[in-house]
Amino acid sequence: MSYRGLKVITRQAIIQSSFKHGLARNSHSIIISQDRGFFFKKAHEPRCDLKNQSIVQKDGSRKSAWIGDQPLYTLCYDGCATTYDAVRRGPKVGGKEMMGKRVMKDGNLVWEWITYEQALETSDYVSRAVRKLGIAVGEKSNIGIYSKNRSEWVLADMGLHNFSNVTVPLYDTISNDDLHYITSLCELPLMFVDMEEKTKLLIRDKSYLPTLKYIVQFDKVSQEALQLARENDFQLFSFDEFVEMGKKEKHLPHVPPKPETLATISFTSGTTGRPKGVMLSHMNLISATLSSDEFEKSTNGGDAYLSYLPLAHIYERLCTLTNFSNGAKIGFFRGDPTLLLEDIQSLDPVSVATVPRVIDKLHKGVMKQVQDKPIKRTILKAAMAYKDCHYRMTGKATRDTWADKYILRKVQALLGSNIKQIIIGAAKSDMSALKFMRTAMGIEVLEGYGQTETSGPTSIQLVGDTRVGTVGPPTANCLIKLVDVPDLGYFADKNEGEILVKGNNVTSGYYKNPEATKAAFTEDGFLRTGDIGRFTPEGSLLIVDRIKNVFKLPQGKFVAPDLIEALYTSSRFVQQIYVHGDLTKPWLVAILVPDPEHLATYAQHKHNITGKSFEELCKMEVLADDALRHLVQLTEGNDRPRYEGVYAVHLTPIAFSVQNDLTTPTMKSKRNKIAAYFKSEIDAMYKKIESSEKSS
Repeated sequence: MSYRGLKVITRQAIIQSSFKHGLARNSHSIIISQDRGFFFKKAHEPRCDLKNQSIVQKDGSRKSAWIGDQPLYTLCYDGCATTYDAVRRGPKVGGKEMMGKRVMKDGNLVWEWITYEQALETSDYVSRAVRKLGIAVGEKSNIGIYSKNRSEWVLADMGLHNFSNVTVPLYDTISNDDLHYITSLCELPLMFVDMEEKTKLLIRDKSYLPTLKYIVQFDKVSQEALQLARENDFQLFSFDEFVEMGKKEKHLPHVPPKPETLATISFTSGTTGRPKGVMLSHMNLISATLSSDEFEKSTNGGDAYLSYLPLAHIYERLCTLTNFSNGAKIGFFRGDPTLLLEDIQSLDPVSVATVPRVIDKLHKGVMKQVQDKPIKRTILKAAMAYKDCHYRMTGKATRDTWADKYILRKVQALLGSNIKQIIIGAAKSDMSALKFMRTAMGIEVLEGYGQTETSGPTSIQLVGDTRVGTVGPPTANCLIKLVDVPDLGYFADKNEGEILVKGNNVTSGYYKNPEATKAAFTEDGFLRTGDIGRFTPEGSLLIVDRIKNVFKLPQGKFVAPDLIEALYTSSRFVQQIYVHGDLTKPWLVAILVPDPEHLATYAQHKHNITGKSFEELCKMEVLADDALRHLVQLTEGNDRPRYEGVYAVHLTPIAFSVQNDLTTPTMKSKRNKIAAYFKSEIDAMYKKIESSEKSS
C-alpha cells in the first residue's frame, strides 16, 4: 500500500469521525439523511422514506410504510401459495442444482449436487412409499424428522407435502424426555432419522413411543440394527431402500396442500419449560417468505446459500424455502462447527443465515490478529472508518472501494468472494461486530425480529438504514402493536410496551393445547410475543428484552439483562456472559466465559502469568477483578447508569452449550438453567459484595 493511499483513507476516517460525533450521537434515534455525499458512488434508493418507516393505524398498530394503503400481503409470488408450489417454482426461475454436500473424491473434497428435477422425482418416490405403509393422506397424519441438516431432510419434507401430510421436525440435540413427549403428543407413526444411534435410541425407548412403527434411516442400516428392529416389532428401512420401495409402487396423483392446510408443527426450542407445538399452515410459511423481500430478490437462480442452523428451527427452514422458491442452490455444512468457515469458503455462497455469536467470534478473531501489530491495526481501523463513512453516505455495504481492493480483501476472503448478505436473528448482536461485518467485510447485514409463532421474522431492517440495534418496521404481511406493561413501567403512549403481532404469518395456536393458545392471543386476535419493544421516532422497532427477563431492583430501577449482555459481548474478555439480578439485592453479577486466548495473553502481558491452564486462569481472582473493571468501563463509556453494570464477576471455563442444556440450538441462553447451574457461584458473589459493603 502506498503512502498516498494511506493518506486518502486517513482523510476519509477524519471525515467519518466528524460525521459520527457531529450527527450520529445516538445510533438508535438518529438516521442518516437520504441525501448522500457527492464524492461517493450512487446511493441506494430505499423503498420508503427512512425517516417514516411505519404507519400508525386506527387501533394503534403499525404497518410497513412501503406498502402504503395496500392490504397486508399474503403471497410473495403469484401462483405460489404453498410450500408445494414454492419448490416447483425454483427450477422454472433459477438454476439446475438444488442441494449439495461435500464428499471425498480422488483425495479431494468436492461438492456433490442433486438437481431440482432429481429432488422432485425422489420426493415423489418417498410419498409413494409412505402410502405403501398405509399412512393416511392429509393433515391428520403427522410424520417426524429427527436429523441434522442434509438433503434427505428436505426430500422427506417435500415427499410428505406431496400428499398434505404434516412434518414434525425434532432438534438433533433434543432431550430424551422431550423426544418422548413430542412423539407421543403428535402420535407419530413414522420417523425419519439420520443415523443409527438415533434408530437404536427410538427402538430402546419404544415403551415411551406407543404410536411409532416405522423408522427410515438416511445412513446405511447395519444388520445389527435390522435385527434389533425386528425383535422389537419395528419396520426399519434405509432411505435408499425406502425410495426404491416407492419407485416400485404405481404413481398416484398428488393431493397437494391448500394455503390453509397445516404444514408443520414446529416445537419451540424452549428456554424454559416444555416445548410447545406451534401449528403453521402453508399460508403462514409462504407469507413469511415476504420478509426476505427486503433483500430485493438479491438471491437468484444459481446463487448458493449455506445451510447450517438447525432445519428444525423455523428461522433456517424459512431461509431454505425462500432460496428454493428463487431457484437457488443450497449447500449443507458438514456438521462440524469448527469447519464452518472452510465450508463457506468452498461453497462461496451469496447468503447465509446465522446468529450473533458467530459474527461476534469472527470479529474478535480478526481483531485479535492485529492487536499486537500497531501498524496493521492502524491501517485496518482507518480502512474500516472510511468504509463506515462510505456505508453511511451511500446506504450500501460494498466490496468495490479502494479500501476493499488494497486492504480488506484478505479479511473478506474468510467468507468467500460472493457473499452479499447475512441474515441475522435469534438474539441481540454486538454493535461493534455488526459494524465490522458491514464495513470491513462489505456485507449487508440486516437484523430481524420474530418467533416460531410468527413463522420467523415480523420485522426486518430496511436496506439503506445504516443504524445498528434496530430491527426495522413490520414486514409486509403483519401489523405490530405495543401495549402497556405497567408492572415493568412500559406504556404504549410512550411508544414502548409488549410487542403484539397480527397477520398472515401468525400461527393459529399450539397443538393440542387450547389453554396456551387462549393465553397467547388478545381478544382482538393479536399474538402476545412476551417481548418488550419500543418504536424509534422513525418508526423502526427496537427490542428491549423478554418480559420474563426484565426485573426490578430493590431501589425501584428496572433492568433488561439482554441489553447489558449485548454490550458486554463487545469486550475481548468475553466469549459468553450471563448477567444475573436478584429482586432482593441492589447489584447485578455476571457469570463470564472468557475468551481462552485473550485471557492467556492478557495474563502474561499484564501480570507475567505463564504456564497456566485455562481452568487455572479462571480461578485467579486478579483476572476476575480486571475483567470486572473492564465491564464497568464499558458500562460507563456507553453512558449507562451504574445500576445497569455488574458489581462482581465469576470466570468459568464451562461454556454455555446445547450439550450442557444451558443454551437452545440457536445459542440463546437458558437463563433459568444457567442461574441454577451456577447457583453457588452467584451466591458467593453476593456474599462477597455484602461483606465489602459492610466493611466500607
